[in-house]
Amino acid sequence: MTKLVVNFNGQVQREVRIDKARLHIGRRPSNDIVLDHLAVSGRHAAIDTTSEGSFILDLGSTNGTSVNGQPIKKHLLQDGDIIELGKYRLQFKLEVDNYVPSQDDLSKVGKIKVLTGSNAGKEMTLSKPTVTLGSPGILVVSIKRDENNRFFLNFVEGKAFPKVNSESLDARPRLLQSGDVIDLSGTKMEFVLAAN
Repeated sequence: MTKLVVNFNGQVQREVRIDKARLHIGRRPSNDIVLDHLAVSGRHAAIDTTSEGSFILDLGSTNGTSVNGQPIKKHLLQDGDIIELGKYRLQFKLEVDNYVPSQDDLSKVGKIKVLTGSNAGKEMTLSKPTVTLGSPGILVVSIKRDENNRFFLNFVEGKAFPKVNSESLDARPRLLQSGDVIDLSGTKMEFVLAAN
């Protein structure tokens, strides 16, 4: 989980989870993070989260946006970075993943079983570190295997986000569990983690 710790004049005001593909920051009430200070523009900055990470973008604000004291237009955020907007300081916090796999977890293989559509009944073993699924221009996702043999579903492109177990996802990677049903624009497939 990623979050921003919002400070004003050295006092922590609140913590905001980064749970959308784009968060708007500014003085207007329509922003996701409202910073009520005259040095902050109406629509000052945005945080875009993709499979590559979270980026802060200055949206042409009057007084600019800085990260760790340096003016930026676009910056890939790292854990502990301080975003400065007027008198506000927003600290970017990245939750550390302390997962340690068991030998049993490392020996399992990921598989995709197609449940609907013209390929229903087909099965594919996820033997490569990254496998891409979907139709370009409609919806494309990738499934990436990490060094701990966990599998993450990533949105690549499309007109809508994929669904997992009927829940619409966003641009952030989603850890897949055995039995999860992935819906790519109506084509359903089950992710299975099985013994080799």
